[in-house]
Amino acid sequence: MNIFIAGNAGFIGSYLTEKLISLGHTIIGFDNIANNPQSKICECAIGDICDKESIIKAIKDKKIDVIINLAAKHHDYGVSEKEFFDVNKMGTKNLLECATIFNIKKFIFYSSVAVYGEQRFPPTEATMPNPTSHYGKSKLAGEKLLEKWIEDDKNREALIIRPVVVFGPKNYANMYHLIKKIMDKKFIFIGKGNNIKSIAYVENLVEATAFLLNYLKPGMDCFNYCDEPQMTIKEIVNIISHYANISIPRIKLPLFLVLILTSPFDILEKVTGRLFPITAKRIKKFNTATHFKANKIRKAGFKQPIDLKEGFKRTLEWFKSIKSSH
Repeated sequence: MNIFIAGNAGFIGSYLTEKLISLGHTIIGFDNIANNPQSKICECAIGDICDKESIIKAIKDKKIDVIINLAAKHHDYGVSEKEFFDVNKMGTKNLLECATIFNIKKFIFYSSVAVYGEQRFPPTEATMPNPTSHYGKSKLAGEKLLEKWIEDDKNREALIIRPVVVFGPKNYANMYHLIKKIMDKKFIFIGKGNNIKSIAYVENLVEATAFLLNYLKPGMDCFNYCDEPQMTIKEIVNIISHYANISIPRIKLPLFLVLILTSPFDILEKVTGRLFPITAKRIKKFNTATHFKANKIRKAGFKQPIDLKEGFKRTLEWFKSIKSSH
């Protein structure tokens, strides 16, 4: 198939591009960076999903079969509500309108488990979304646009993929920062660490996407994605320290005490607009369970190819290689 990937130069997008090419698909990449590293293996266009004309220019005459939207604003801090909605909602709207213009019937939208918000029990695909963050609300708004697009033509096929926190080599987000703190021997346990954090190794998510590509059918379907087994923060830290060959400090600080001590930084951050590495909000988030269920894709026949421990091992090997090169 000819597949158009918006956001193919990003972390997940680069892995997905390579995987789909290996399966024999033709990829047309689309991203807003000038030197797309994927240009060596596929045709790439420079553009922004907020600019509809640049999408039209990239798709024109390409006979696209499927659009996959990975382009998003997703950082926890430093992104305004308007930016989230401009990209995650209106950018998706532009892609859907272009799909209509060029009679493209298949669409895969990378959403997020952030659409569920805070729930009493681990959310499944049947859980009613109730987002609390601007990011989660903007992703749900994108999903609603996709739902309307499907309603307008019953021959269209769409999938929503809701991943949890994704990690792996080449990723510089949350897991990278945790690994760096452990490697630099600056990590201190706060709280008991018994809260579950659903996570996904990037190559497993990409394999799941390739699996779901063959699952497209008229109408719209939705799949959560996270790896098994589910792990607590304590287990994740222990695995990282094992592959990093570093002993974790035995000192553990009470959560309530640290929250009291760091709460002034939340106020300073709000007043000054400056981001601080340690705030009560970040510590509370780290110590809150973010537990999700992804049984639906497994019932459909998907088998996770890479064990989570192997995923951490590969990530630590990459981390050590970039650290030694600096």
